[in-house]
Amino acid sequence: MDLSVIVCAHNEEKALGAQLDALLAQDWDGAWEIVVVDNGSTDGTAALVAAYAQRDQRVRLVGAFEKAGQSYGRNVGVRASAGTYLAFCDADDIVAPGWIAAIADGLGRHQVVTGPHELDLLNPRWLADSRGRSIEAPVGTFFGIFPCIRGAGWGIRRATWEDLGGMREDYRAGEDHELSLRCWLAGIPIVGIPDAVVHYRYRDTARALWRQGFAYGSNRPRIVRLLVEAGKPRPPRLAGLRSWILLVLRLPTLITRQGRASWVWIAANRCGQVVGSLRERTIML
Repeated sequence: MDLSVIVCAHNEEKALGAQLDALLAQDWDGAWEIVVVDNGSTDGTAALVAAYAQRDQRVRLVGAFEKAGQSYGRNVGVRASAGTYLAFCDADDIVAPGWIAAIADGLGRHQVVTGPHELDLLNPRWLADSRGRSIEAPVGTFFGIFPCIRGAGWGIRRATWEDLGGMREDYRAGEDHELSLRCWLAGIPIVGIPDAVVHYRYRDTARALWRQGFAYGSNRPRIVRLLVEAGKPRPPRLAGLRSWILLVLRLPTLITRQGRASWVWIAANRCGQVVGSLRERTIML
């Protein structure tokens, strides 16, 4: 098996079919499989995947029921897979045509690759505009200090995955940044592949936006602590000051859906960072 695509799913019956359809429509000459990891779903996710597996032998269903979390699910999926190359995408997004070929070709030349998130296809205009861009750069960064994988679409050689020890299962958010940091400390480049596009789906309710933003924000100080422990530069302690000012200036925009989505996202990230700073005992506002 040349490549294994790992898709973690928890109660994704409504969205997963579109992602599986997009993956099965990919055109690539290598031998590849799709390993869907059911992380304790209570809806029809498992039945949906089983139906796809009956129609196409490239699809397999694996259960991951001991604990919740994408890091745990990805580790389970990798252990159940057979590919020399590993690719990861999310159950509620849609990979663009050519994604598997782009990831596989990239892994033929590099140890870790990632690609851009496209934001218009799966999000209404007001939601896509709430973050002010239509497509992200192929590679992210952690405050410009080290490069980061785009968590909804990336790939890694199995040998590199094993050398790094897989994903840390004590992370429920920020696990992509933590793995990216380990790559950087080990001298492993994260290379952006512009053609490895994933159509990314934003959370579309205030509650879901808050929960995700808060989780992201609260885990950033944890990454900062790891940087300090490694003797590396850390972000400025007041790097988020501009965002706090924006929250005040954008109060009038709360009358629109786009304004509310933008405000909630920024506020959740900032409040999460404050809580994370207290937990990790490192100031990061």
